Amino acid sequence: MKLNHFLNLLGLVILLFSLFAASVLYHFVYLPAIESQIRSQQEKELLAVQRGIKFAQKGLETLCYDYAVWDEMVKFVYSRDPAFIESNLSVNTFEAADIDGAYLFDTEGKLLWQHFVNPDFSSHSLQKDNSTWVGEVLPDENIFTKQLPSTRNGIINLDGTVVYFSNAVVLPTKGVGEIAGSLLMVREIDNNLVEQIRQLSLVNFNIESLDAEQSYSGLTNFNSMPQIDELDSKHEWLINDVFGVPTLKISVIHDERITPSILTPESMLLFVTLIIASICSVIPVSVMILRPIRSASLVLDRMAERGMLYKMRTTWHIDEIVRLTSSFNLMVDKLERHQNYLESLSYKDPLTGIANRRSLEVFAQRAFTQWNEGKGVIGFLMIDIDLFKEYNDTLGHQAGDKAILSIAQTLLLECRRRGELVTRYGGEEFCVVIQGDNFAQMELLSKRMLEKVRELNIYHPKSCFDGRVTVSIGGVFYERFHPSFSDVSWEGMIAQADEQLYKAKLSGRNKLMLEYKRGEPLKLVE
Repeated sequence: MKLNHFLNLLGLVILLFSLFAASVLYHFVYLPAIESQIRSQQEKELLAVQRGIKFAQKGLETLCYDYAVWDEMVKFVYSRDPAFIESNLSVNTFEAADIDGAYLFDTEGKLLWQHFVNPDFSSHSLQKDNSTWVGEVLPDENIFTKQLPSTRNGIINLDGTVVYFSNAVVLPTKGVGEIAGSLLMVREIDNNLVEQIRQLSLVNFNIESLDAEQSYSGLTNFNSMPQIDELDSKHEWLINDVFGVPTLKISVIHDERITPSILTPESMLLFVTLIIASICSVIPVSVMILRPIRSASLVLDRMAERGMLYKMRTTWHIDEIVRLTSSFNLMVDKLERHQNYLESLSYKDPLTGIANRRSLEVFAQRAFTQWNEGKGVIGFLMIDIDLFKEYNDTLGHQAGDKAILSIAQTLLLECRRRGELVTRYGGEEFCVVIQGDNFAQMELLSKRMLEKVRELNIYHPKSCFDGRVTVSIGGVFYERFHPSFSDVSWEGMIAQADEQLYKAKLSGRNKLMLEYKRGEPLKLVE
């Protein structure tokens, strides 16, 4: 056999072996892994749509409950005073909350009052016989017997229009007492709502209404955990109403849907590279392919271990790998923006926009650690709005929310130094973390916050202090770390500040009670 024939035969054998090895790797390693990733991505998209739908329902449920469990609403059920409607049930209120219809029923299921944006939600669209709604949409006798807060939520077909609904029993603000009736709020599932959920979930999907008279076999309920049996460009599910009747069909259109083919420019480039590497050396393969793959693997491993997003290097010799890493980095940027947005929501109080309880835990732990290392002094303030329940009962929840917002912004303006954080602790109570150099600056900040709230001049009809809203403040300040403080935790500091707040309340409110903690001098053991 001549050398050139041998080389040709060897080249043909190497080519066939490379093609066979690549084909085996593609079908038994690469393809299953890619399909698994696509299936996982599609299931995540379905889960994101589910959570987006639930999130869209949450605002309706919260608003309905807030309006129902309210002393003034109980009075309105019996009096139906038009002045109450003008001040608390205005059209602007419902339009701002995207409420299409609101209905007030007595305990017998009789409609007492209604609000609707268009005629599709008038009283003529309600069930002619409300008895069919009892238990699913309206409260049943068992609820009236317990005399406790109760809600019902879901989807119903309101005379041809599919809506979210939320129903809550009307009770006094304390949540106990005689049930006066129930409040029903609805929101149409229209294109605007679907677009809001699309923007929230970052997934493309459609929702269409179904004919209740037809059968829809082969489609499962969307409320169950989504699972993908076969990869496809689109998956469809049913959404039943509260009576178990198929009402909506949801179609999720996936981005990643096509199983990659073996006959692609990239795969052919891989085959050629394998042949060149087998004939020449493994160095080009190592430099041009193995290094990018190894780098990408390290990035993915680091992401899996640390739970953080990292970008890949894009300065490679192969254009396809550059495009792949660039696309990956674009996806990381998109995920980071979405993650940062979600994290910002989880660390902010939705009413006031200031830090919430979760932010308090993170900041307080960091401040406590620095103080424990001997860096400055530390203090905690607990701030409570005086007679806030009476304020709410007299002027209404909306006025109470505005007062909380004004006070929160005032406290935030005072806490502008590094090492100071004001948070909403819960309800009408705030917690302030202070890191400083001395007690004097911390005490000055406390007095200034007490005075600034008084200067807001928020009218309070039940206040004993010139008819103004005031706060009581309790605080504890610890000087630089001392061994005698070794058993103290930041949670314990907050508890001590809360005790001082209690004393300020007992002493007549509109007061500042501070406790100063100084280290006990060390004693020599004889």
